[in-house]
Amino acid sequence: MNGFHLALRNLARQRRRSALMGTVVAFGFAAFALAGGFIAQTFEALKEGSIQRVGHLQVVDRRAAGKSEESTLEFGLKDGDKARSIAARDPAVAAVLPRIDFVGLASNGVKSSPFLGVGVDPDPEARATAAGELVTAGRYLSGDGGDDIVLGTGLAAGLSVGLGDRLTLMASTPDGSLNAVDAVVVGLVDVHIKELNDRYLAGGVSLVSRLLQSSGVVSRLVIFLKSEADEDAAAARLSAALNEAGFPAEILRWRTLATFYGQVRMLYIGIFGFVGTVLVVIVILSAAIVMTMAVTERTREIGTLRALGTRPSGIRNLFLAEGVLLALAGCLVGAAFALAVRAVLNASGIVLPPAPGATRGFAIVVKFYPLAYAVGFASMLVTMTVASFFPARRAARMPIVDALAHV
Repeated sequence: MNGFHLALRNLARQRRRSALMGTVVAFGFAAFALAGGFIAQTFEALKEGSIQRVGHLQVVDRRAAGKSEESTLEFGLKDGDKARSIAARDPAVAAVLPRIDFVGLASNGVKSSPFLGVGVDPDPEARATAAGELVTAGRYLSGDGGDDIVLGTGLAAGLSVGLGDRLTLMASTPDGSLNAVDAVVVGLVDVHIKELNDRYLAGGVSLVSRLLQSSGVVSRLVIFLKSEADEDAAAARLSAALNEAGFPAEILRWRTLATFYGQVRMLYIGIFGFVGTVLVVIVILSAAIVMTMAVTERTREIGTLRALGTRPSGIRNLFLAEGVLLALAGCLVGAAFALAVRAVLNASGIVLPPAPGATRGFAIVVKFYPLAYAVGFASMLVTMTVASFFPARRAARMPIVDALAHV
């Protein structure tokens, strides 16, 4: 009879204690699996949202990297159409979107409000991003944009304007003079960030270029890659092609631009690490108490086994085998429990509160994340082995005479 078979019979004999310890392991494993799945889904959604906003890559003037403009389009890319066509020829590129960033003042003749504006190429913008899905009233820009603009719902409320109303947009041109154009509100959007929603305005590149008197100049080119594309390789090719064509361009990656993503990721990793550590400590202490009780109650049994010739290593391995079997059984039960809870949560439609600064919450989704299950299994196995080791060593070192005389 091998050690695992004997350990299994011992666990079956002590049903209550085994069930209690197995439950602790099962809940510990389930906590790892569910928390890992939730965090993985959050990271994935945050990554997709960040890429939707900033693209996989951005092409900017080399002077703009790490600096802020003191005047509009100070570091703009001249001849943006040519740079755009060069970038679009790369086989990994799915879309190249020009963007013009600017600030200005919008007025309806009665009220005025500052805005954060962006000039876009409407049709490619709508196809490559979720811009159209943000529209809450009216429609998104189309064609070349014409004189149409879309406003954040907060900005529209502040100006007391609605669909079809006309606004006068005023902004400083690159040479410092003031210019103004008339525009028509065709859509209202909710960008999900309150501060931005209260200042957001988007118009076509043609309208913005006319306002800024800067034809052919863009702030940046936002590049979306195909799903199978290698980001680093594409960035290297684009940099070489643009610089060879005479553009002093620098390629920025989305992780550099999406600082919020990196901050949230590190925060979640810290929280998960802390909770995981607490969980492991609880399981270790619970298992150590249970195994110590088992050693104490089975002292005479241990003495009998030693008297029959069982070596100290055999006694130690017996208790370690019990810990490993408890870990295996607990993880199996925990996996089934985690999958059931995951299905219930995903079907529940529970909406979590909005993140700080956001205007909308999001439905809770727990992803099936194999790595979380693997980490949970490894953690519980190591935890139970460590928790069983010291009671097992104590049992193995027990003198035979004292063990047989134990009452």
